[in-house]
Amino acid sequence: MLPMVKTHLYKPDLVIVISGPSGSGKSTVINALCKADETLRESISVTTRNPRPSEVDGVDYHFRSKSEFEKQVAQGSFLEWAEYGGNFYGTLKSEIVVTHEAEKDVILEIEVKGASQIRAQDLSPARSLFIFIVPPPFATLEKRLRRRKTESESEVNERLAIAKSEILEIEHFDYWVSNPENAVQEAVQQIQTIIAAERSRIDTQLIETINPLLGVDNTD
Repeated sequence: MLPMVKTHLYKPDLVIVISGPSGSGKSTVINALCKADETLRESISVTTRNPRPSEVDGVDYHFRSKSEFEKQVAQGSFLEWAEYGGNFYGTLKSEIVVTHEAEKDVILEIEVKGASQIRAQDLSPARSLFIFIVPPPFATLEKRLRRRKTESESEVNERLAIAKSEILEIEHFDYWVSNPENAVQEAVQQIQTIIAAERSRIDTQLIETINPLLGVDNTD
């Protein structure tokens, strides 16, 4: 009789990139997702934009000056970074390491340009998963952006123009999730299903975990 295989074979190694145009609701979805699943942790991004009234440094973002940001770029501290709307945004490599050491999978809220940078990299031993939040019709998208009251009229129009071009990048993602009005929990459930499937994927890490339990030498 074969020995009983442990049920908890999964070791957190996912870098889950969630992207989508401004107004697609990705921040709201990610917040709800991380509250619903304690095995996930959102990476805190670095930005050079000014904090919004309700935002806290080190919680919502790491707010830095452009000179500080550029220094970290030169030091190779970022997994990805991009300029968006005149400001810099980036993800620190250390955020990935710390999260996986805490035995959680990491969620990255990334602008579409930044997502393409991550896809071009070899993240071994981590694995990447790319999810695109499909925005609602543009009339609703514009309504969402104006409701935030965080941008000027010209900034809203710029974000709408950028959003149109970003939607074309969906072909470079692994999965898409719809986020219509008042349906955040549906989007969260969709993402949870996707993550569960990825965690069950048979890969080298799983085989190397199972083999010793079966008396198989991984060095052969």
